[in-house]
Amino acid sequence: MTKLVFVRGAHALAAVMLAGSTAVFAESSPTNISASLTLLQHVESDLDAGGEAGFTGVFATVGGLWTRGPRSSLGLRLKIDFEDWNFDHVGGFGGATPWGDLYRVGLSVPYGYVTEGGWRLGLTPTVEYSGEADARLSDALEYGATVTAARRIRSDLTLGFGVGVYARIEETSLFPFLMVDWRITDRLRLTNPLVAGPTGPAGLELSYALNSGWEVGMGAAYRSYRHRLDRDGPFPGGVGENRYIPVFVRVGREFSETLKINLYAGAAMDSMLRVEDANGNRLYEEDQDPAAMLGLSLSGRF
Repeated sequence: MTKLVFVRGAHALAAVMLAGSTAVFAESSPTNISASLTLLQHVESDLDAGGEAGFTGVFATVGGLWTRGPRSSLGLRLKIDFEDWNFDHVGGFGGATPWGDLYRVGLSVPYGYVTEGGWRLGLTPTVEYSGEADARLSDALEYGATVTAARRIRSDLTLGFGVGVYARIEETSLFPFLMVDWRITDRLRLTNPLVAGPTGPAGLELSYALNSGWEVGMGAAYRSYRHRLDRDGPFPGGVGENRYIPVFVRVGREFSETLKINLYAGAAMDSMLRVEDANGNRLYEEDQDPAAMLGLSLSGRF
């Protein structure tokens, strides 16, 4: 059973604790290669029916962006995510551990075009594997695209909008989102630091430039990760989902034009863990208490 999910309102706000993605409005050079590596600790917190859950994550991205004449650009972006989940003394989910190690491997091909009127148009198709190690490949694929349009209103302000449509695992999601790059002052800036994708819309982050190259920021987000479960697990071929709102603060510094470090601290709020059968019918759903989140990210351009 495939469901249609419409993401709206506060779900379109802010950034997620996965750093290093190319900014939405970044200017492209003839060849722009970027890469990032992020470590994330989601501290265990209580589940409603008893027990605790949390995970340690490692997220890597690498991509390139190439100009194709004076008005267009074409990119390629690969991401590889790994999450090592831990469930202790689980009271829900029928007493079973719903999932263990999760893998996400995604490939995106962003295309951009600038019209004579100054509009920046974008199309980013994406395909992604999301599941446990023994999940069937054909059953663990997610695919779709985002379409965007933005325009520089004045030298310090660019605004736009976008929409994402993704066929996820036993679910179709549709979400609109705002695009903004606003240099409020020489030090204060509001931006979309991440790229919209199957897990949710682009984010917003308010950042402030300190002295000596340091920068602080704060934001929040809505994220939903769905994954196909192992064929031989307690819920054979089923679907798992981790949905939450990360609220965070960030401290970062550019050590050079090619290397940047970011430290994150925050909390996962309004969390929910869900298990469905192979056709997307709900079996179990557990609310989770707020959990601390700590992250470290290294990113670079070449």
